Formats: sequence, structure tokens, C-alpha cells
Amino acid sequence: MESSFVLIVLLFAALATGGLIVNWIGLGRAMSRLSVSAYVEFHQHTNGTFDPYMPIVVVGALAGGVALAVMYGVNSSPGQLAAAGAVCYAFVIIIGVPTCVRINHQIASWSIQNPPREWAQMRARWIRFHVIRTLFSVPAFTIYVLAVMSNTATNNSDHR
Repeated sequence: MESSFVLIVLLFAALATGGLIVNWIGLGRAMSRLSVSAYVEFHQHTNGTFDPYMPIVVVGALAGGVALAVMYGVNSSPGQLAAAGAVCYAFVIIIGVPTCVRINHQIASWSIQNPPREWAQMRARWIRFHVIRTLFSVPAFTIYVLAVMSNTATNNSDHR
């Protein structure tokens, strides 16, 4: 049961971090090269794909890290690693909601043919904050893997 839970936590974290990386390296870079109408239409369509999915996996990754920290014991090295990873995922949310998510909602209402004059500044702001939140997500996932590995190493040495 514990192994299944750990795998589910790692899956949520991998999906959260992977989604953010794909959006940064693949989609974000492409978005920065598009004309205004192509950018607005593309961003609106990607919002329809990512907006329902990302909150579930990011919040799941955060909650899973908190649960791992409690399960491993917050005073143990694996528990502290899991807690540190959860803090990183909390920063993903703290950074993303007032910036990227808010901008996504604004772009969703834009006219493809007549976007606001400040569309380029909004695009640059979205990309900048998306990169920042992704840079918190990558170490979060890595720290979760280290927490699981160190817990496994601790358990293996206890059973010898």
C-alpha cells in the first residue's frame, strides 16, 4: 500500500513538472515567435488543454509531498526532503495563480482579430513567470525522488 501511494505521489509530481517543462520549452518558445492573432488563438487553445489538468496535478503533487513528509516523519531526512519539495510546489502555486493563471483568464476573453495593445507585454510577463514557476517545479520533483530513495535506503539498512 505504501509503495502504491509513493508511486502515485511521484506520478502527480512528474506530470506537474513535465507539464510545466513542456509548456516552457515547447509551447512557450513557440508562442514567443507567433504573430498577434496566431498567439492569441494558440494561447486560448492551450488554456483549454492545460487549465483543467494542471491544477489537479500541481495540487496533487503538493498534497502528496505533505503526506510523504508526515508518513516518513517530519524529523527524518526523507520527511524533511519531502517537506522541502512540497514547499517548492507551494511556490509554483503562489507564483502561478496571481500571474500566469490570471493572464490565462484575461487572454481567454481576448478577440483574436483585435487583442489589446499591450498583448506583447502580457505575453512576455506570462513567459517570465511561467519560467520562474517551472524552475521551482524541477527541484521539487528531484527532491521527492531523493526523499523516496533515501527512505528506501534507510529502510533497507534497518532490515539488515
